[in-house]
Amino acid sequence: MGTASGLSYLHKKHEPNIVHRYIKASNVLLGRNYSPKIRDFGLAKLFPDNVTHVSTRVVGTTGYLAPEYVVHGQLTKKADVYSFGVLLLEVISGRRVSETIRSDTFLVRQQAWLLYEQGTPLDIVDASVKDYPEAEVLRYVKVGLAYKQAAPNGRPTMRQVVKMLSRPAASRELEIRLADHHYSSALTCPGLSLSPLSSMATSSTNSASATYSEIVPR
Repeated sequence: MGTASGLSYLHKKHEPNIVHRYIKASNVLLGRNYSPKIRDFGLAKLFPDNVTHVSTRVVGTTGYLAPEYVVHGQLTKKADVYSFGVLLLEVISGRRVSETIRSDTFLVRQQAWLLYEQGTPLDIVDASVKDYPEAEVLRYVKVGLAYKQAAPNGRPTMRQVVKMLSRPAASRELEIRLADHHYSSALTCPGLSLSPLSSMATSSTNSASATYSEIVPR
């Protein structure tokens, strides 16, 4: 909740608005009482009120980047929303966004969606966690899936994310959002197609409009 609230503040209340552009697990630190602190604003972009997107060089970490940003170099606030969805599923599963296990690539977002479609979404929860509020965690899983839509217009604002994370009544709204923006077993966006089992572990990808280079954490 703290991370979502922090991003919501950057996107709406800070003047000028800010897109962090580098949201990932290692850039969220825990303070007193496990209060999350967003760090590393070295890649952040300012967004004045009259700006909807910025065309920029693509930088960040593989797996956290929104498809439209990777392919077209178009940065919007929805890129942070996408990254937050990845982070949320990582925290729930206790797994990294991409892991290679016995030569197979495990993508946490793909696994979460497959389990959701099979009717066992809570199977994504970290096996070391034995007792947890199932209804609340299920809502968080749905949030992680709903906010990782490939198309940016299928993602809500961070303000909406905060509301859905905090309100038990949001479960029905999440069901509708997931149904409206069906994953269809592949991430799709103009110019991009990733199969569910494809690896995103390469450190550089070139397209006609953008070059992606992974930034190594300091």
